[in-house]
Amino acid sequence: MRMHHDGYLRFLVARDGTPDPGRRTLARRETFFADLAESPVRSTTSIDRAAFLRNLDRRRPEPGLEPRVLWLLATARANQAERFGVGLAELYGRTASAEDPVGLHVQLQEVYHTRILADVVAVFGLQVSQQPPGAVTRAMIHLMVRAPGRWQLPLVGAAEMVGCALFSVLGDRGRELFAHEPAVANLIGRLFDEILGDELGHVGLIASLLGDGGRAAMRRLYRLLAQPLARQIPAMLPLFGRRGLRQCFPADFRPDLMAADLPGLAYVAAIP
Repeated sequence: MRMHHDGYLRFLVARDGTPDPGRRTLARRETFFADLAESPVRSTTSIDRAAFLRNLDRRRPEPGLEPRVLWLLATARANQAERFGVGLAELYGRTASAEDPVGLHVQLQEVYHTRILADVVAVFGLQVSQQPPGAVTRAMIHLMVRAPGRWQLPLVGAAEMVGCALFSVLGDRGRELFAHEPAVANLIGRLFDEILGDELGHVGLIASLLGDGGRAAMRRLYRLLAQPLARQIPAMLPLFGRRGLRQCFPADFRPDLMAADLPGLAYVAAIP
């Protein structure tokens, strides 16, 4: 496990650059965003802004919304969970220091995820909601932050697995929906791949810290929690349909195979 841990740290240093805990930044991530800012991409697709705003904080989207609006709603709500989890961990003092370089990189990556998802929505001249996620998601995040370590790891690992599947399908659907705007589709894919690469790394890290029993628990929790957590993002069901939503979370989740499609973005230390 130590060998996997060291390999993951070397990967993180090469990918992220130097972490700055005080400013909550990673040097190479800042360079990434600076490059994006130099050549901003904005969609020219007509989006029903009023429908997006009306439904952003609804527990159930109104019927008849077109797929692009549903996809934007799902992306914006995914940001709520990421932001809530980061804020709650900070509130309870669950923050890593320079003495735990792997943990520090992972926590700072999560901070960037909220920024990335907000940037995706901003491509369409929209903003994410500042509301907290749904009750089930809040309860799960509270449990993950406050649970004892031996119970925490399988639960957090399962949630990371759900996140991997979620960001993978949202990225793919975004590419499809805006394929008529190649620059927009490419940027959507690039931003979601940034998050997905990180999440796959987190899954591998947690799996490397668990024994066979812990990994088995992680897989069982993933299968148990995938649908309830996905349905906490209200637009997911009308966007994918019941059957499609089930297919978004395959039982034979393989982070190593997903990482193979993201060279330089993902390092999977172990398979759950």
